[in-house]
Amino acid sequence: MVEDGQSARSVSDKLHLGHHLLYEWISVYKEKGVDGLKTDNKRKSKHLSHEEKCKIIREYQENDLPLYQVCARHGISLSALTNWLTVVEKGGFESLACPKNKRCKSGMTRKKRQPKGDLEKEYERLLKENECLRAENLLLKKVKALVEEREARNRAIGLAPLKN
Repeated sequence: MVEDGQSARSVSDKLHLGHHLLYEWISVYKEKGVDGLKTDNKRKSKHLSHEEKCKIIREYQENDLPLYQVCARHGISLSALTNWLTVVEKGGFESLACPKNKRCKSGMTRKKRQPKGDLEKEYERLLKENECLRAENLLLKKVKALVEEREARNRAIGLAPLKN
């Protein structure tokens, strides 16, 4: 459809695809032809080395290419490349060498995402704790005010202040 003159945006709207995905497909098609679009040719489980990742990121940074074009060239997903860019931005190129769930030289660690149910339970627990702390704070303020009031009364009638 794009080759027939339609814009990539209009085609992506018609097919209910993300336009970035369509741009990636177009770029793969231009690079490798129809064979490049076959799922057998895409990297699925092969992991890239630290050097390969750095090379790809440098290519993106130095050549000012669109993300989808770099992804198409190297057969990687857009999300993988954006994740690598984020890691490099936060911790430098050496942080890309960090295997998943291991401690990196930069001190960065990967956190496992909690299930939604656990997050909701934790949120409820924190709300209750917050409410208890507010009540305790109000009680302590009330006790302090009562003690100060008693001391003021005792001073008014000439008694010495209490030690406790």
